[in-house]
Amino acid sequence: MKLESIRVLIWDFDGTLYRPNTELFAAVREAEYQAIMEHTGWTREKAMEEFHKLHRVTIQSATAVIAKLCNMSIGQAAVESEKRFDRRKYLHRDEKLIDLFAKLTKFRHFTLANGVKQYHVETLKLLGVPPETFEEMVTSETVGVTKPDDKGFRYIMKKTGLPPEAHLMIGDRELVDLAPAKNLGMHTCLVWSDKKSTIADATLLTVYDVAAMLQ
Repeated sequence: MKLESIRVLIWDFDGTLYRPNTELFAAVREAEYQAIMEHTGWTREKAMEEFHKLHRVTIQSATAVIAKLCNMSIGQAAVESEKRFDRRKYLHRDEKLIDLFAKLTKFRHFTLANGVKQYHVETLKLLGVPPETFEEMVTSETVGVTKPDDKGFRYIMKKTGLPPEAHLMIGDRELVDLAPAKNLGMHTCLVWSDKKSTIADATLLTVYDVAAMLQ
């Protein structure tokens, strides 16, 4: 990875800016089931069954699965899921994360996530990272699709006006966050992993190690 070429850092949100949290992700999954139940009239068991027939089998994004099962847009599906849980209940101010971004001021920052911008802004404030750190928080509301569709990545490149190799995508999921970025020619970094990625250019134990890698 040619570190000197990197000018833009693109961050996934959940599970990347904070360590994957079992309790939070269980709440997220339950919210997804509840959204499906409300819009289809199915039982919880039926909603779970239909969800898992598609999720990571034919569709990588849980939001896209909700959209398909409930016959709604990607943006609406994101709202329907996120309004049923509050990630802030499981998170707190993170001094290490604050310090990380203080060390990365020479870079341009974007987020690219399958969620709702309003809730991400509120979460950043709780973590102690000013939302203004990011030039733009790109979500399914912005581009109408979820990762691993590459439309969000292309949207950011159009915003920066820089070639793919000037961008580093940072995420915790290889197939959803990193594979589409790598296919476009971006650099990629897997975080929160003690197992070397077969896809990413770099694998880090924590997100806090990004600054040291780029120095």
